This record gives sequence, structure tokens and C-alpha cells, in this order.
Amino acid sequence: MKAYLKSQIAMVSVLILLLTYIFPTTASAVEDKPIKTEKIAPFRKILIKGNIEVILIQRPDVGISYADDNEGNARVTQQGEILCITGTSTVRGKIIVYVNELYRIEADENAMVKTQGILSVKFLQIILKGNAIADIYTTSQELYTAIYDKSELYLRGNTDKHFLFMDKNPKLTFDQFAALRTQATE
Repeated sequence: MKAYLKSQIAMVSVLILLLTYIFPTTASAVEDKPIKTEKIAPFRKILIKGNIEVILIQRPDVGISYADDNEGNARVTQQGEILCITGTSTVRGKIIVYVNELYRIEADENAMVKTQGILSVKFLQIILKGNAIADIYTTSQELYTAIYDKSELYLRGNTDKHFLFMDKNPKLTFDQFAALRTQATE
């Protein structure tokens, strides 16, 4: 009987751990005492969708928190090195993501992504679709930007090589941006 009870407790513990790992974390401003920061594993690619504003801050430790002025909801999931953030409400949510070594930013629908400070990386890919808006301040060796639909990219900083692909409708603004070589295609 004692062994049976121990095995049942162990099985329930494992089940609870699996369920907390499988189901995504939800950040919501309507909670009475919301969790300010959620620990996550290191990631190098970020996918942003929906009605959400994401602020990227570079520092050695990765993490996520939502801003004090957040009014919306977001679902955050992680699959290996990919962090997925989806705005799930009609009101724009606002999340702060702390990154270390990032190589790809993808924004779609009405997503807005900004950097606070300089994002210093070796290689960076920025892909915008739908009505996405990005305001990126970066220093990199190579930068690849793809701008589709009615998306907007505001770019500051510098790079050695810049590969630019854009549709006919998007908006691109270079403000204090320098590239040694630029290759543009449509």
C-alpha cells in the first residue's frame, strides 16, 4: 500500500510538470496580481502576430515581462529556439522581451516591434508582413530585411552588408542608418 501511494504521487507530479510545460503561458493585464516576469529558455528567433507591441531589450539574461501600461492579452509559447508571441485581444497588448543573441524577427498582422537601445548582433533578419510595424536600432555585420504588404520598417544603426527585399506597397525609412553595401530586390 505504501509503494502504491508513492507511485501515485510520483505519477501525479510528473503529470503536473508535463502539463505546465505543454500549455502556453498567458500574460494578461486583467489579473489582480499578474506575474511580472516569466523564465524561458534561450531563443534566437521571435515570431510576433496579432494586436501586440513588443519591445526588445538586449541583455545577457533572456526573459519576458509585460509593460506596466499593458492593456491587452498575449499568448507566449516557445518551441526550441523559437519564441512565439500572439496578441489575443482587440486592445493592443504590450510585452517586453529581453534578448541576448537574436538572429530573426518576424512580425505579422498588426504587430509592432521596437528596440530599446541598440540591438548588437552578428547577423539579423527582419521579416514584416500584413500591417506590421518595426522600429529597429541595430548594429550588425549582415542585415536581411523583407517587407511585404503594407508593413513599415524604421531602421537606425549600421551594418556591413544589407540585403533588402520589399513589395511595392511597404514603407521603409532609414533614419541614421549606414550600410557599406546594399543589395535591393523586388
